[in-house]
Amino acid sequence: MTALRRIAIVGGTALVVVGLVAAAAVADELGDYLERVQDSTYTANRLTVSVWGDETQVSSAFVEHAPGSEMVRVDSSWTMAGNGRSVVVDDEPEGVAFVTHADPITTDRYTIGSVAEAQHMRRDCTVVQVLEDGVVRANFLIDSRTGAPLITETYTDGGEVFRRSSLQNFRAYRTYAAPMDPNDVEYEVVMPGDSELLPATVAGYVLVEAFPAPGGAEQGFYSDGLFTFSLFVLGHETEVSGFENASVFSTATGRYDLAATASDVRVHWTDQRHDFVIVGDLPPDHLAEVLAELPLPRDRSVLARLWSKLFG
Repeated sequence: MTALRRIAIVGGTALVVVGLVAAAAVADELGDYLERVQDSTYTANRLTVSVWGDETQVSSAFVEHAPGSEMVRVDSSWTMAGNGRSVVVDDEPEGVAFVTHADPITTDRYTIGSVAEAQHMRRDCTVVQVLEDGVVRANFLIDSRTGAPLITETYTDGGEVFRRSSLQNFRAYRTYAAPMDPNDVEYEVVMPGDSELLPATVAGYVLVEAFPAPGGAEQGFYSDGLFTFSLFVLGHETEVSGFENASVFSTATGRYDLAATASDVRVHWTDQRHDFVIVGDLPPDHLAEVLAELPLPRDRSVLARLWSKLFG
């Protein structure tokens, strides 16, 4: 397994494992709702649809959720996350454990716009509207009995839905056993460390925890209380894969490689010193603001690329 491949696995897992505790860190009423969502127990098929530019992405997954943990099946591949650990059950099961002692972040970026009662799938629900500077950024349809997020919609700054997730065939309990005992999988343990390359804050997002990655790289997990992303700062000797069919994301600060899925967005660029990768659930305008505060994309010169190829 190459260094980059290991970093990619660590990054995706951090969004799941660290996100299980980071989402409930908002120090207001919104945090109470998000914490209830995180502590809910249910089984369902989760359908997620997202729109990036002219591209629409759709995914469907079987999900079992319990307080602080989640099991997800897509086709024959399983991912189990909880208690700071994640296991991917595939042809060769792999596990990673993040040892983190980060303090919860506090933020006043979001406020509750309105709260209303509703019926969905013959269940009593609460509709929670989330605002940022008076603009709707999310709507949650929360099952009143279990706290499960039956429908989650997030919006662009222009008021358009860019991601919608809904739970179908919902059951307010867990129905399936894990495909294997996670304790039978050997874990890679990742310890937090001091960062020399990661900023403490980026466009309203706070660095929750920093982790070292192979080859002297660094990974930072960021949250603003509602959205999250991981930022990887890599050496140029690391071969970045997964962007072979990427589209171009253009902003006022440059052009970036973008690979969007239904549930997240991945962005890659390089300056003259490092490669950078972002993996997260950021809305498009937040992504542009984050990129504006990070090193700008610059192509290395032909001489620099030749030197790196010959001597590393």
